Amino acid sequence: SVIRRVRINPPKAGGVKVTGLTEIAELAPNASATMQINVDAGASTREAKLDVRTGAGTYSATLSLPLEETIRPSAMSVDNFVSAAKALQGFNEGKGKFTLGSGGFERVPTTVLETVNVMPVTSEAAWQDEGEGKWAGSITKGAMPERVLITVSADKSTGSGTATVNCDDAMITAALVGVLKKALSA
Repeated sequence: SVIRRVRINPPKAGGVKVTGLTEIAELAPNASATMQINVDAGASTREAKLDVRTGAGTYSATLSLPLEETIRPSAMSVDNFVSAAKALQGFNEGKGKFTLGSGGFERVPTTVLETVNVMPVTSEAAWQDEGEGKWAGSITKGAMPERVLITVSADKSTGSGTATVNCDDAMITAALVGVLKKALSA
Protein backbone atom coordinates (compact mmCIF):
# COMPACT_ATOMS: atom_id res chain seq x y z
CA SER A 1 0.00 0.00 0.00
CA VAL A 2 1.02 3.60 -0.46
CA ILE A 3 2.82 5.35 2.41
CA ARG A 4 1.66 8.92 2.85
CA ARG A 5 3.18 11.99 4.45
CA VAL A 6 6.72 10.73 5.01
CA ARG A 7 8.64 13.21 7.16
CA ILE A 8 12.10 12.91 8.61
CA ASN A 9 12.49 14.91 11.78
CA PRO A 10 15.91 16.05 12.94
CA PRO A 11 17.08 15.05 16.41
CA LYS A 12 16.05 17.20 19.33
CA ALA A 13 19.22 16.57 21.35
CA GLY A 14 22.88 15.73 20.90
CA GLY A 15 24.03 18.82 19.02
CA VAL A 16 23.25 17.30 15.60
CA LYS A 17 21.76 19.71 13.04
CA VAL A 18 20.03 18.46 9.90
CA THR A 19 18.75 20.80 7.19
CA GLY A 20 17.20 20.25 3.78
CA LEU A 21 14.56 17.78 4.95
CA THR A 22 11.35 17.88 2.94
CA GLU A 23 8.10 15.96 3.26
CA ILE A 24 7.37 13.21 0.74
CA ALA A 25 3.64 13.36 -0.06
CA GLU A 26 3.36 9.67 -0.91
CA LEU A 27 5.56 6.71 -1.64
CA ALA A 28 4.25 3.77 -3.69
CA PRO A 29 5.27 0.15 -2.94
CA ASN A 30 8.85 -0.63 -4.06
CA ALA A 31 9.42 3.04 -4.88
CA SER A 32 12.15 5.24 -3.50
CA ALA A 33 12.66 8.95 -3.01
CA THR A 34 15.91 10.89 -2.88
CA MET A 35 16.69 14.17 -1.16
CA GLN A 36 19.89 16.01 -0.41
CA ILE A 37 20.36 16.94 3.21
CA ASN A 38 23.10 18.64 5.21
CA VAL A 39 24.16 17.04 8.47
CA ASP A 40 26.30 18.81 11.05
CA ALA A 41 26.96 16.11 13.59
CA GLY A 42 28.75 18.44 15.97
CA ALA A 43 32.22 17.78 17.26
CA SER A 44 31.89 14.40 18.88
CA THR A 45 29.55 12.03 17.09
CA ARG A 46 29.54 9.90 13.95
CA GLU A 47 25.83 9.30 13.79
CA ALA A 48 22.57 11.18 13.79
CA LYS A 49 19.39 9.68 15.19
CA LEU A 50 16.27 10.68 13.27
CA ASP A 51 12.53 10.06 13.52
CA VAL A 52 10.79 8.95 10.34
CA ARG A 53 7.09 9.80 10.60
CA THR A 54 4.38 8.60 8.27
CA GLY A 55 0.60 8.56 8.34
CA ALA A 56 0.95 5.05 9.83
CA GLY A 57 3.36 5.79 12.67
CA THR A 58 6.83 6.87 13.81
CA TYR A 59 10.04 4.91 13.27
CA SER A 60 13.58 5.47 14.53
CA ALA A 61 16.48 5.67 12.11
CA THR A 62 20.21 6.21 12.47
CA LEU A 63 22.30 7.98 9.86
CA SER A 64 25.93 6.85 10.15
CA LEU A 65 28.45 9.41 8.98
CA PRO A 66 31.70 8.33 7.33
CA LEU A 67 34.83 9.13 9.34
CA GLU A 68 36.22 11.43 6.64
CA GLU A 69 33.10 13.63 6.90
CA THR A 70 33.48 14.16 10.65
CA ILE A 71 36.88 15.84 10.33
CA ARG A 72 36.97 19.61 10.79
CA PRO A 73 39.27 21.65 8.52
CA SER A 74 42.20 23.30 10.35
CA ALA A 75 44.27 26.28 9.24
CA MET A 76 47.96 25.59 9.67
CA SER A 77 51.25 27.00 8.37
CA VAL A 78 53.59 24.74 6.42
CA ASP A 79 56.17 24.94 9.24
CA ASN A 80 53.61 23.90 11.88
CA PHE A 81 52.39 21.08 9.61
CA VAL A 82 55.93 19.71 9.11
CA SER A 83 56.65 19.92 12.85
CA ALA A 84 53.38 18.18 13.78
CA ALA A 85 53.88 15.47 11.14
CA LYS A 86 57.35 14.72 12.54
CA ALA A 87 55.84 14.36 16.01
CA LEU A 88 53.22 11.94 14.64
CA GLN A 89 55.50 9.43 12.93
CA GLY A 90 55.81 5.73 13.66
CA PHE A 91 52.57 4.23 14.99
CA ASN A 92 50.66 7.43 14.15
CA GLU A 93 51.67 7.47 10.48
CA GLY A 94 50.22 5.47 7.63
CA LYS A 95 51.16 5.38 3.96
CA GLY A 96 49.42 4.01 0.93
CA LYS A 97 50.65 3.82 -2.64
CA PHE A 98 48.34 4.57 -5.57
CA THR A 99 48.43 5.06 -9.32
CA LEU A 100 46.52 7.98 -10.79
CA GLY A 101 44.26 7.50 -13.79
CA SER A 102 44.61 9.53 -16.96
CA GLY A 103 44.43 13.26 -16.18
CA GLY A 104 44.35 12.49 -12.46
CA PHE A 105 47.43 14.51 -11.50
CA GLU A 106 45.74 17.88 -11.99
CA ARG A 107 42.68 16.73 -9.98
CA VAL A 108 44.54 15.52 -6.87
CA PRO A 109 43.97 18.67 -4.74
CA THR A 110 40.26 18.65 -5.62
CA THR A 111 39.98 14.90 -5.04
CA VAL A 112 41.51 15.21 -1.56
CA LEU A 113 39.11 18.03 -0.64
CA GLU A 114 36.10 16.13 -2.03
CA THR A 115 37.11 12.99 -0.11
CA VAL A 116 38.18 14.30 3.30
CA ASN A 117 36.92 17.42 5.07
CA VAL A 118 40.31 19.15 5.42
CA MET A 119 41.92 22.52 4.62
CA PRO A 120 44.81 23.02 2.20
CA VAL A 121 48.13 23.91 3.82
CA THR A 122 49.96 24.22 0.48
CA SER A 123 48.59 25.88 -2.65
CA GLU A 124 47.23 24.19 -5.74
CA ALA A 125 50.00 25.93 -7.71
CA ALA A 126 52.59 24.27 -5.44
CA TRP A 127 50.97 20.92 -6.24
CA GLN A 128 51.25 21.55 -9.98
CA ASP A 129 54.93 22.61 -9.61
CA GLU A 130 56.16 20.09 -7.04
CA GLY A 131 53.74 17.17 -7.10
CA GLU A 132 53.27 17.35 -3.33
CA GLY A 133 50.38 18.74 -1.32
CA LYS A 134 49.54 19.04 2.37
CA TRP A 135 46.13 19.28 4.04
CA ALA A 136 45.14 19.61 7.72
CA GLY A 137 42.14 18.91 9.87
CA SER A 138 41.13 17.73 13.32
CA ILE A 139 38.63 15.33 14.76
CA THR A 140 37.17 15.35 18.25
CA LYS A 141 36.55 11.96 19.82
CA GLY A 142 36.98 12.86 23.46
CA ALA A 143 37.87 16.03 25.30
CA MET A 144 40.72 17.06 22.99
CA PRO A 145 40.75 17.49 19.21
CA GLU A 146 43.10 15.12 17.43
CA ARG A 147 45.25 16.32 14.53
CA VAL A 148 44.70 14.86 11.06
CA LEU A 149 47.52 15.64 8.62
CA ILE A 150 47.56 14.48 5.00
CA THR A 151 50.48 14.61 2.56
CA VAL A 152 50.04 13.42 -1.01
CA SER A 153 52.90 13.18 -3.47
CA ALA A 154 52.79 11.92 -7.05
CA ASP A 155 54.95 11.77 -10.16
CA LYS A 156 53.23 13.67 -12.95
CA SER A 157 54.69 11.47 -15.71
CA THR A 158 54.02 8.02 -14.19
CA GLY A 159 51.02 8.79 -11.98
CA SER A 160 52.62 6.82 -9.14
CA GLY A 161 52.05 8.37 -5.76
CA THR A 162 51.88 8.02 -2.01
CA ALA A 163 49.26 9.24 0.43
CA THR A 164 50.59 9.75 3.96
CA VAL A 165 48.31 10.33 6.94
CA ASN A 166 49.55 11.39 10.37
CA CYS A 167 47.03 11.43 13.21
CA ASP A 168 47.00 11.32 16.98
CA ASP A 169 44.72 8.25 16.69
CA ALA A 170 46.36 5.37 14.79
CA MET A 171 42.97 3.79 14.01
CA ILE A 172 41.90 6.95 12.18
CA THR A 173 45.23 6.97 10.36
CA ALA A 174 44.68 3.47 8.95
CA ALA A 175 41.09 4.18 7.94
CA LEU A 176 41.92 7.44 6.14
CA VAL A 177 44.83 5.92 4.22
CA GLY A 178 42.40 3.39 2.74
CA VAL A 179 39.84 6.07 1.87
CA LEU A 180 42.47 8.25 0.16
CA LYS A 181 44.03 5.37 -1.77
CA LYS A 182 40.65 4.41 -3.17
CA ALA A 183 39.72 7.97 -4.11
CA LEU A 184 43.07 8.79 -5.71
CA SER A 185 43.22 5.51 -7.67
CA ALA A 186 39.76 6.01 -9.17
